[in-house]
Amino acid sequence: MESGRNFRVYVVYNKETMFPIMEQAHGSIMRSSHGFRPIQSLERGLRVLDLLMNGGSRLGVSELARTLGLSKAVVFRILRTLERHGYVVREEDRRYRLGTKPLELASAVLRQFEVRQVAWPTMLSLAERTGESVVLTAPGPDGVICLDTVDSPQQLRVSFRVGRVTPWHAGAAGKLHLAFLPQERTREILSRGLPRYTERTVTDPAVLLQELDRIRQQGYAFTIGELDPGVAAITAPIRDARGAVIAAISIGGPASRFTEERLPALIQEVLSAAEEISLRLLGGRWQPQGSAESVSE
Repeated sequence: MESGRNFRVYVVYNKETMFPIMEQAHGSIMRSSHGFRPIQSLERGLRVLDLLMNGGSRLGVSELARTLGLSKAVVFRILRTLERHGYVVREEDRRYRLGTKPLELASAVLRQFEVRQVAWPTMLSLAERTGESVVLTAPGPDGVICLDTVDSPQQLRVSFRVGRVTPWHAGAAGKLHLAFLPQERTREILSRGLPRYTERTVTDPAVLLQELDRIRQQGYAFTIGELDPGVAAITAPIRDARGAVIAAISIGGPASRFTEERLPALIQEVLSAAEEISLRLLGGRWQPQGSAESVSE
């Protein structure tokens, strides 16, 4: 198998379709709304990968061609090229699925987030202490990205997928990150509209802004059933040396376990975990509140 050339690609995606934002002009020439002229074959290949990622685990040439509006011959050549470089695998029934190369790319992206490695011990400890699932998130271009997770040890639990992008305005993690974004960015996000995911989703910008103020004042976010029905979550910010929020840690689980009696202790656990990770990012050693170290030799 021959090795291909190394290249870097920058693609702007539509948040609804996850397809690159492109406008067709002059027949086969594609031009984006940002003025650059992309490589058409590469753009088509990325769309194929998007479909395999979001549309189904195994798809055939005919299905892909029909969805993309391309000929089967073109789609077949795209798939063979992706297969050659490990991005897709052809099964015995002639359907295609994602190969291992996307996993390598995902791992490379995750390695860029130092906070993921620093946070891992704290995440394990938080899951053990609270009995709930723990999620590490960071702000992305179109929402909040799940960087890492630790599942609850309990049989009834909520699981989260690494790489999942959730909206800014629904759920504790999204609201926490939104509360600490620059005001211009917040206004731009609100101007896009606030889709409803459950009956508890906040879709009124004025109400949402009030909630964001409260989150900034109290230092954490707590929601029930705003993104997923019956799921409660608590999120606290992780800060860098300048005090900027660069990530957040959350616990999530069935709302029935987030009782009024238990809630204060859970909130404190999450706040302490966020503080611990922030300190470790600065190179310090975490010391739980109330403990003391001897300074004598």
